[in-house]
Amino acid sequence: MGNMVKIPEDFSKDEEFLNIRKKYFNKYGTNDHEINLEIGKQEGLTEKEIIILDGKRSRKNEETLKSDSYEIKICAYCDQRVAPDGVVGIKERLEDAKIRYKDKPLSVWSNEDKANHLIECSLGIEKQIIEHCNIKPEDINDNRIKTYIEKLKEYEI
Repeated sequence: MGNMVKIPEDFSKDEEFLNIRKKYFNKYGTNDHEINLEIGKQEGLTEKEIIILDGKRSRKNEETLKSDSYEIKICAYCDQRVAPDGVVGIKERLEDAKIRYKDKPLSVWSNEDKANHLIECSLGIEKQIIEHCNIKPEDINDNRIKTYIEKLKEYEI
């Protein structure tokens, strides 16, 4: 839901969408990560689940790499593999983030050295996870997860 604030204002002329977006700004502010945490709290996530959700941020990749928590590692890895148009390789995804967010002054991606360090940490996280799996990173792609996505669409909350 936090991605609602990332969408450019001129993305849609649909009044309902614009009203919902404005409602989110008024209620939660404009920080996508803080919105996600607040919605998680409102939906009843436990403190541990909020910590996992908070830990997925790419700016925390160094901390996540050093962590013993595979819940945080997996959550961060999954989140960082998803691009606007589907599941891509971790390096591809974060190189794209460097380009998309380089001009945002508060973004970690606006600092080339820091961004490259975070990418290296994400590759380390990937290595840690894959050591416990029977698949390779390239096996994680849109085609491979298609059946799971269809099942999730049917999942009733």
